[in-house]
Amino acid sequence: MSAIFRCQHICLKTDRLPETRDFYANILGLAPTYYDETVGVLAITLADGFVLRFETAGPPEPSGIRFIGLELNSFAAVDSLFDELAGQVRIVEDLRARYTTVKGPYGFIIEDPNGYRLKLFKYGPRTQP
Repeated sequence: MSAIFRCQHICLKTDRLPETRDFYANILGLAPTYYDETVGVLAITLADGFVLRFETAGPPEPSGIRFIGLELNSFAAVDSLFDELAGQVRIVEDLRARYTTVKGPYGFIIEDPNGYRLKLFKYGPRTQP
């Protein structure tokens, strides 16, 4: 049996490191925990310790990734963030109506500057509009 118990980080390629840093910090409010443009590394540590890491190791390869799921702490937070981001970024897919009364990822999908899709959601059954 494997001793692996969680995914601690994901490393994604980028050729737009400053834009990526600005997107995650200014649009999503996720401050970098490490950023070194000369080395070509950006790391963002989420509240649970999971790390989104970007490296300038070549152009992005978003075609191999469906999305990165970033869970919010409430359904109200999803709606609030949707309202806030709708005027700033293109909403690729709005999943909220589909999961209003059934269990699932109540949220929406956007793209970062590299073309990586981010699913911003709260999982569970939302029984109230």
